Amino acid sequence: MKRGVSSSFSLFVVLYTGVSGIAWGAPPQEELFFHQRLLRFVFTPVIDRYPTEERRQDLGLRNFFTAGWTDGWAEPDEGPDVAPRFRLLRIQRAFWEREVRLTYTHTFEADDGAVEEQEGEFELELPISRRFLIEFEGGFVGLQPDGGSWKRRVGDLKIIPEVMLMETHDLSFSSGLVIRTPTGGKAVGEERTSLTPYLALWKDLGYRIGLHTYLGAEFPLDGFGPGAPDAVVQYGIAPAVTVTPKATPYLGNLTFFVETNGETASGGQHDRTTVTLLPGARWLVLKDVWIAAGYEFPVTNTEALDGRAWVSLYLDF
Repeated sequence: MKRGVSSSFSLFVVLYTGVSGIAWGAPPQEELFFHQRLLRFVFTPVIDRYPTEERRQDLGLRNFFTAGWTDGWAEPDEGPDVAPRFRLLRIQRAFWEREVRLTYTHTFEADDGAVEEQEGEFELELPISRRFLIEFEGGFVGLQPDGGSWKRRVGDLKIIPEVMLMETHDLSFSSGLVIRTPTGGKAVGEERTSLTPYLALWKDLGYRIGLHTYLGAEFPLDGFGPGAPDAVVQYGIAPAVTVTPKATPYLGNLTFFVETNGETASGGQHDRTTVTLLPGARWLVLKDVWIAAGYEFPVTNTEALDGRAWVSLYLDF
C-alpha cells in the first residue's frame, strides 16, 4: 500500500510541477505546459479523431443522430457576461471538459462518529466528440475506526460514458451511466458493483450566474452486503456566480457556489434521506490550472457525518 501511495504522490508531483514552466516548442498563440504536452501526446488519437466545426452549431434532440457525433470538441468561447462552464466539487457536471482532476476529501465523524474517512480521487475526462465523452475515476479510500488505526486501500474504478442530449450557447443537457467495478479493497467498503444512470443540466442565467442540476439513481448489484437498498436516488442543485474576469492574475474566474446534494435510499433495511450543503469556491491559478475548495455539512440525517472538507486541483489539456 505504501508503494501505491508513493506512486500516486509521484504522479501528483509530476503533473503539478509541470505547470511551473511553459513547455519548449509551444506555438506563441497556444502556450502549453509540460503536463499538457504530455497528455495531448498520449491522447492524440482521441483528441484529433474528429475535426472541430468552423461554426459551432446547436445540438438538440431533433438532430441527435445527425449532428455532433463526428465533430471534435473544443471549449466554447466565453464572453464577458457568460457564466463559465466548469465542474464544481461534488455535483456531476452537464458539459464536456478535457482535464485531469485530483480530489481529496476528509469526512469527520461518519456513521454517527464511529469512523473517520479519507478519499483521494483521480479523474480523467476525455471528450471523443461533441456528443460523446468517456470519464474514468479511481483512487484510494482510508478508514479510521474510533480509537483504531487507519486502513487504506485502492478504491473501485468507475467508468462513465456520457452523451450530450442538447447544447446551445447557454445550456448543456447530458446523460450518463456510472459503471462501478469491484476493483477496490473490501476492508474499506469497496469491491462493489453498481450502475447509476443520470441526467445533468447546466443553464446560464445571465450576469455570469450558472445553475447546475443533477438527477440519478444508483442500483446496487453486488458487494453491498445484507440489507442493501434496492436503489439510491441522487439529486443536486447548485447556483454559481463568477465575480472576476478569467484574465485576473491568480484569481481568474473566481466563482462562489453552494451545492445542495441529496440521497434517498429505498428498499433496504433502513430507508433514509441525507441532504447536505456544500459552499465553496473555484478559481484559475495559472493558465488551465484550477483550484476548488469547500466544506460540506449535513442538513438531514446528521448522524451520517459531522462534516466533509473538499479540495480539488484541475489540469485542463
